[in-house]
Amino acid sequence: MKTRRGWTVVVVGIMVSLLIGVSPALTAADYPTRSMDYVIPFGPGGGTDLTVRLYKDKVEKLLGQPIVMTYKPGAGGVIAGRYVKESKPDGYTLLVISTTNLLLSMLARKADFALDDFIPICTLTLSPIIFAVMKDTPYKTMKDFTEAAKTKNMKYGTTGVYSPGHLYMEAIGRLAGFKATVVPIGGGAKAMAAVLGGHIDMSVVSPTGVESQLRILAVNTVDRWEAYPDVPTLKELGYPVGLEGYFSLFAPKGTPKEIVDKVYEAYKKVLEEDREEITKRVKSTHQVARILGPEALGKMTQGGYVFFKDMLSKMERPVN
Repeated sequence: MKTRRGWTVVVVGIMVSLLIGVSPALTAADYPTRSMDYVIPFGPGGGTDLTVRLYKDKVEKLLGQPIVMTYKPGAGGVIAGRYVKESKPDGYTLLVISTTNLLLSMLARKADFALDDFIPICTLTLSPIIFAVMKDTPYKTMKDFTEAAKTKNMKYGTTGVYSPGHLYMEAIGRLAGFKATVVPIGGGAKAMAAVLGGHIDMSVVSPTGVESQLRILAVNTVDRWEAYPDVPTLKELGYPVGLEGYFSLFAPKGTPKEIVDKVYEAYKKVLEEDREEITKRVKSTHQVARILGPEALGKMTQGGYVFFKDMLSKMERPVN
C-alpha cells in the first residue's frame, strides 16, 4: 500500500514528464502534426521558390501537412539564415537555399551564423554554372579563352562580386596564369545578354535559357550535364573547382535525426515515384532534379566551405 508521500512522488513524476514532453523519437514518429514553414531567402518567383514548388504538392500529400512558403529576402541569405537559426529545432521551420549562397553568406557577407548552426536534410535540384561566350568568337574551347586572357584584358559577367562565378573564375585564372576583370551584373539573364551585346567576353552564371544562343565552353558539374553532353566539366579540363551548387533543405541545429530522415525520405520517395513528371517540369528551371541525403549534402557543404574560404583569403577578402 502506497503512503501519502509515495503517491506525492508519483504525481510529481507524472507532472514533470508532462512538462518535459515526449521524447524526440516519439515526436518524430508523429511529425508533422501541423504546417511546415519553408523559409526562402529571396522573393516569390525566383529560382528557390520554383524549386520548392517542383515537389511541394507531392510532399504535402505524403507527409499529410501543408508547406507554407515564407519569404525573408535581404543580405544574400543572411536574414533568412538568421531566422531559421533562431527557430525552434522541431522540424517545422526549415531553410531552403542554394549551398553556394549559404556558404558565401557566411564567408563573404559576415553572417552571424556558422555552418554547424544548421543540419543538412537533402538536396532538391542541381543548378549548374556555365562558362559561355558568343558563338562567333574565336574561342572554341576553354583553353582558347584562357590563352587569350593571358594577353588580353578579358571581361566576364557574374551575378555579383564574390558570387560563385566570380570565385570559380578567380580560381581558374590563378591556375592558368591570367587575370580577367569581373563585371557584377546582378542576374544570369543580364550577364548572358551582355555577352550577346558584346559588352563582356564571357558569362559565368547559372543557365537561363538564353545559353542556346551562346557557345558553352565548360560547366562546373562533377559529371557532364545531360542537357549539354558535349560540354566538358572544369574537372575534365584540369581545374579542380568542380564544386556543384544545389538548392537544398537545412534544419536548425538540434533538430532530431528522426525528423531530418523523415523529410529526406519523403523527398526521395516523391522523386522516385514521379521522376518523369518532375524531370519534365525541372527543365523549365534549367536545373537537374536530384535528391542527395544528409550525409552527402553535409560533405558537399563542408568541401565547399573549405574551397570558398581558401579563395576569399587569396583574394584578400576577410572571412569568418
